[in-house]
Amino acid sequence: MLPSAAPPTSNATRTPTASPIPTVVDDDLVVDANGRTLHMTCLGEGAPTILLEAGHPSAGLQQFLGFGRAFTDLLARERRVCAYDRAGYGRSDPAPDEPRDLDDVTDDLRAALAAAGIDGPLVLVGSSFGGMVVTYYANRFPAGVEGVVLLDVPAPSATLSLQELPEVAWDHPSNREHVDVIPEFEHRLAKERFPFEAPLLVITATNGQSTIEDQAFWLDWSATSSQIEVEGGHSVYEDSPQSVSAAVLEVGSP
Repeated sequence: MLPSAAPPTSNATRTPTASPIPTVVDDDLVVDANGRTLHMTCLGEGAPTILLEAGHPSAGLQQFLGFGRAFTDLLARERRVCAYDRAGYGRSDPAPDEPRDLDDVTDDLRAALAAAGIDGPLVLVGSSFGGMVVTYYANRFPAGVEGVVLLDVPAPSATLSLQELPEVAWDHPSNREHVDVIPEFEHRLAKERFPFEAPLLVITATNGQSTIEDQAFWLDWSATSSQIEVEGGHSVYEDSPQSVSAAVLEVGSP
């Protein structure tokens, strides 16, 4: 016979609530000599800082603090985690009216981190198109980068054309950050490898934008690389926030 339950107390039926996650950065950060700004928000505390880089088009704050908030909150309970809007989105200033390449985008990120007082250590997490940004950043600015994570990032294409995707032209109205996607991102990274020293984790979704074999393209960019498959679609961090956040937190851990 089971022992009888203790009589309920005034606290017995309350659901414990997690401690609120502090917002440690929420600011417009100057990224060039003309005073252009990007808006960045950082939650939580602890190192290494996790920097979330959005896909294209880049409304990073909506992506990670809106649709992907469950994933971001799981990270922020352990570390400082930052997301930002690239040029032309949210509270970030418009992009310069010219084609923008990988150097332009990574210059913006580096300047935003410096303006926020974040100089490392960093774990860079790129979703989709954002994976191209973080891999290039790790090659170009390796100091302080402790790890790189790709969230369902297809291999770049050496043959993609504007006839197939006219909306990615740098001057298309929907491309508010003016990134020159096909020649300066897809073609360039398909033809030229930019290796880095930091450990790399490739997370491929079971029902994502491409296969695990396709995304294995990235593995030789780091001598310390691995790949896992996680249940979900292209926004795998939304579909499996616990699995993806746990994997991210392992990268760059002591």
